[in-house]
Amino acid sequence: MPDSMSAANNAHTLGQVHHGPKPSNEPAANRPSWGAEEPVPVLIASETLTSARLDDVDKEVTSRYARRNRKRVKSFYASQNELIDQYLGVGDEEQLAAEEEARVRPKIKFAVYASFTVNLCLFIIQMYAATSTGSLSLFATAADAFMDLVSSCVMLVTSKLARRPSIYKYPVGRTRIEPIGIIVFCALMATVAIQLLIESARSLAAGHRDAHPLQVVPLSLVGVAIFMKSSMMVYCFFYRRFPSVHVFFVDHRNDIVVNVFGLVMSIVGDKFVWYLDPIGAICIAILILFSWAANAFEQVWLLAGKSAPKAYVSKLIYVTLTHSAHILKVDTCRAYHSGHKYYVEVDIIMGADVPLRLSHDVSQSLQRKLEGLADVERAFVHVDYEHDHSVHEEHKPLYEEAQLKTLRDYFGSFVRKMKG
Repeated sequence: MPDSMSAANNAHTLGQVHHGPKPSNEPAANRPSWGAEEPVPVLIASETLTSARLDDVDKEVTSRYARRNRKRVKSFYASQNELIDQYLGVGDEEQLAAEEEARVRPKIKFAVYASFTVNLCLFIIQMYAATSTGSLSLFATAADAFMDLVSSCVMLVTSKLARRPSIYKYPVGRTRIEPIGIIVFCALMATVAIQLLIESARSLAAGHRDAHPLQVVPLSLVGVAIFMKSSMMVYCFFYRRFPSVHVFFVDHRNDIVVNVFGLVMSIVGDKFVWYLDPIGAICIAILILFSWAANAFEQVWLLAGKSAPKAYVSKLIYVTLTHSAHILKVDTCRAYHSGHKYYVEVDIIMGADVPLRLSHDVSQSLQRKLEGLADVERAFVHVDYEHDHSVHEEHKPLYEEAQLKTLRDYFGSFVRKMKG
């Protein structure tokens, strides 16, 4: 399989970079019998390059490579060290992830509730500023703040539902409800953006109209709201790897741009050129629309089952191969999104004479180890005794052999049908 070849290449590279015992070339049948819980001694007891060794590598790179290539070579060795550290730390990921979640849970809760409070304050301030000045740009920012408030309620509800699994109704949990909530969030924001576009275009077509002069108090309150948003954006930035916080980080970041731009266009439209105010509102609406549409598509691909990066698949193959000496080969390894985390499918090859009890114990412990990785939601391990069969025979075929692959193929097929 291509993923297996990629993993083999990575393992070969690691053997060159890593200093320590080399992988054994002895046939699997002649190796000592290892239990399901005992790892194969491949890169396990080794250590990565120390800083001193990196200095030696730096000197060698300086003497052997041209200046334009030195940075790439150093970056290669640094990335290899990071990859080795990830491989060697797979046994502790579950415990570290649980400890980190327990440690940051109060901070995540604070970020969510504080963001909701800030959005509520921002909506009140923006509505006051918009009604007192009559500025379309400020009305656009007020509408954005209102939708933020509604969407914050959606995120609070989905976060609570995701943390309360129902074993019988939802056997694999309800974690995928978070990306669904984000998509609903994005749909609401896109709706208000389209409405703002319509109203701003209508105002621009209607021509100049008298508006209330801008006052210092509402503008100052908008400045305070921008400062509050900036503070929350900085706080959420440090915890943006958590989905519920990440969406608020994006929200705060966009709101800062929207509110600053809306404030500037409102002032310029009032003092200098009247049509800059509705034009500013149109620009804000377009920014909101494209920003949240991109975010929605990102979540859609996660729910659709987007594949994991090749480096992560190689890591899974390494974990599988080093789990037990009874595992002779990895036939197939797939990892794909099911929400924000991965579903993993691994087909392993064991000897035909291995007892059922042992094959069960090895595969069960491997499944549990894979599910212990921080980014894995579920793992499925399938055991086979040979690898000569086609992988596509094990499941219902997803792709037909004659399936068109490129736009040229589709166009050629269309032309042939027209001629026929």
